[in-house]
Amino acid sequence: MKKTEAKKVEQTLQQIVKPLDYFFVLRPTLFFPVWTVFMAGYFVQQKFDVVLPHTNNQHVIKTLIPKEFLIPGLFLTLLMGAVFILNQIQDRITDHENNKLFLIAQNYIPVRVAYVEAGLLILAALGFAFFNSIKMGVIFALILLITGYFYSFEPFSWKNKPIAGLVTNMLGAYIIFTAGWFIHGSLNQRLLVHATPYALAVASVYLYTTLPDVKGDASSEKLTFGVKYGIELTLYAGFLFELAALVISLILQDEVIFYPAFFALPFFVLAVVRKQMKDIVRSIKYPILFLSLAICVKYPPFFFILLIVYFLSKLYYRLRFGIDYPNLN
Repeated sequence: MKKTEAKKVEQTLQQIVKPLDYFFVLRPTLFFPVWTVFMAGYFVQQKFDVVLPHTNNQHVIKTLIPKEFLIPGLFLTLLMGAVFILNQIQDRITDHENNKLFLIAQNYIPVRVAYVEAGLLILAALGFAFFNSIKMGVIFALILLITGYFYSFEPFSWKNKPIAGLVTNMLGAYIIFTAGWFIHGSLNQRLLVHATPYALAVASVYLYTTLPDVKGDASSEKLTFGVKYGIELTLYAGFLFELAALVISLILQDEVIFYPAFFALPFFVLAVVRKQMKDIVRSIKYPILFLSLAICVKYPPFFFILLIVYFLSKLYYRLRFGIDYPNLN
């Protein structure tokens, strides 16, 4: 009797949170690296590209983010949510085989409905961006084109190609960093130089993300970096990208990326030495956490945003599917 009542309560809770499927299909925890790189672009530009009146720009960072930053950040979130939906649509077969990302892969949200949701988000994001400025509109369009269309759709499908997938993720980091930089800055050599360690850090994590899904990807004929080059070479390549990010950030004296790269390095070393999946997964999760915390130092309210999204996601997946996600295990 008690088991029956517990089952009814569980089913009731699942129905209550079911409408939230259309929010969590955006994969809000993936917004963490997007927000982090975007905000890093903003803060790094303030430090290295603009001399504020009567201040030393090497030490003064704005502590309050103005409305002009928050609004582009919101619409960038909508755009990336649409991109994540499109990625899931194209990956639904392998996601089903790898038993992850249930909402589209297991038809909780029909593909047609997912396309409509993505389309509306894209219209809103691009409409705002071009209304705000041609410069921002072009950046948003490039983000959509590279991380959405080229990455996921035929005839390109860069996600299924080892080098193209790596390059796409690096370009995505460059462009998202640029979106934050462009709040007050412009295209120049300093932008390209200071975005580089962030792109390298993203590349290191991306390479490791191809390893847990090697079996499912190979069976679906997806030629990711991990499938093509194997675990050992992928581990070394990711480690070298991480090390390069650390060295370049030290040369540039960019503490926003240096300290996260410094504290993340031991996880990459362990992954290379032990070659265990638990170490690989930690090398994926902790660098993102460390970089997010570095941004929290610059803008403390960001910590509460991360905390709210994390625990709401955890509650949703617990009630909806009975799983512990997200986690840092």
